[in-house]
Formats: sequence, C-alpha cells, structure tokens
Amino acid sequence: MVNTKIKMSKRDFSKNPRRLRAEGKIPATIYGHNFDSISVEVDAKSFTLAFKADKTSILELVSDKETYSVLVKNAHQHPTKDDVLNIEFYRVKTDEKLKVNVPIVFINEAPGVKTEGGVLLHNIDDIDVECLPKDIPHKIEIDLSVLEKLEDTITIADLKLPKGVTALQTQDTVLVKVTSPKAQESAAAASEEAKLA
Repeated sequence: MVNTKIKMSKRDFSKNPRRLRAEGKIPATIYGHNFDSISVEVDAKSFTLAFKADKTSILELVSDKETYSVLVKNAHQHPTKDDVLNIEFYRVKTDEKLKVNVPIVFINEAPGVKTEGGVLLHNIDDIDVECLPKDIPHKIEIDLSVLEKLEDTITIADLKLPKGVTALQTQDTVLVKVTSPKAQESAAAASEEAKLA
C-alpha cells in the first residue's frame, strides 16, 4: 500500500468550481462507511501526478487539523481534456475490506497468434477485486504465453491473485482468448447485422 500525501482544505463554497480550478484546486467529496460525507478542495497538481502514476493507491489527504486515508472512487474528467473536474474519495479503514477496480496488464506474446495465425480478443481492461487496503494490487498481470492454440482462453479462474485478494467476477469470465480470423470475421458480421436489425 503506497501512501501519497495531498494537501486539502475545507471547501470554500463562495468560489464556484471553475474559479477553484483556476486557483489550482479541485473540488472533492469524502465519504465512507459510518462516515458523514464532507466537501473539500485538494491541490490539483499533486493529485493529478499521483492519480496518473497509480489509480489504486491509498492517498492521504492532509490539512492543518485532519488527515484522511482515502481511495479514489471517481475522478470526473473533462470530456476533451485531461483536467479533473471533481473527485469522489472513499475513506478507508485498515481493517475494512474494499471493492477496487484494478487494471489488467498483458505480458509476453501468445503463441496461438504468432504461430497459429490467431487473433487475440479481450474485452476487459480491468478486474473488480475485494481486499484489505494494504493488499490492493496496483495491476494484475496476465501472461499470454499460455495461449498456445486457437480457442485457448484465460478466465478469472486461471488468475494467480495476490494473497488476500478475491476477484468479484464469476470464475468462468473470459479475460482473453485466441480465436481464428474466420471466427472473428463471423462475429463482426453478426454484430453489424444486429445493429441494422
């Protein structure tokens, strides 16, 4: 569990969100289990750097009087820019399990693609897991080298998750698959027909 300190202060409602962002701050809300939500503003530069580096890290929001350990639940971004418009933080407790969305990273090459002429299919870029804050993985690596033949798949059940981490999707959820080019073309054609129907 990585802790990054980010300066915060109580939300100044005399300033609208646009003015706050012009001053280098982002409006945010902190909420949690058995915790009354509060409105704050955080330093935009330090938050953006931390969030780009690791979206699953525990952050420490620090003011003159209080410190909150939080996880980013939602960072609302501008539709055409990288600017974060507002943030929802979830206050975490060290002994309370969390549900977290963790990115998937593919490593190595799939022999079924390289030698069998297959096509790699994957529709999932992240996995929902449950664990204690100290056990949150920053990423989940999937080794494609086990996909040796056409129609080989990797499912949730095939993952070797870190100790204390449980996947929330069903065990038979397909994460990645090697399929034949013809099967891919047929699936694409069926999809187009469904759109036109």
